[in-house]
Amino acid sequence: MNKGILLVVLTWLAFALAGCHTHLEMQYTPEQYAKLRGIELLTTAPTRPYELVANVEGFGGRHTAKETMINGMIDEAQKAGARALIPMEFAVEGRGAIKGLDLFVYTENNRNVTRGRAIRWVGN
Repeated sequence: MNKGILLVVLTWLAFALAGCHTHLEMQYTPEQYAKLRGIELLTTAPTRPYELVANVEGFGGRHTAKETMINGMIDEAQKAGARALIPMEFAVEGRGAIKGLDLFVYTENNRNVTRGRAIRWVGN
């Protein structure tokens, strides 16, 4: 009986570790992941001229970490051909004392969602 339980636990553990290993967005902080993907992650207003490529969103379950959802947005920004990801609005535009990565996080229907703007630089 104990060998059966041990086998089930070890099998479950192997699947859990394999699942996390195959999802890069779960292995890195958003700052690390953005650098790995060649995307600038900005939490302050850009100083260079840019154009909007796409609005991107990150989704997850009720307990999905905001970092995982932001990393999903980084993937979407990269697929759209963007070079940077910025929040939908900055603190000076009405989000008060919210700073850093929390600028990407919104609450809807008691769930966190992340939103951002995928942009690319214009000119030089």
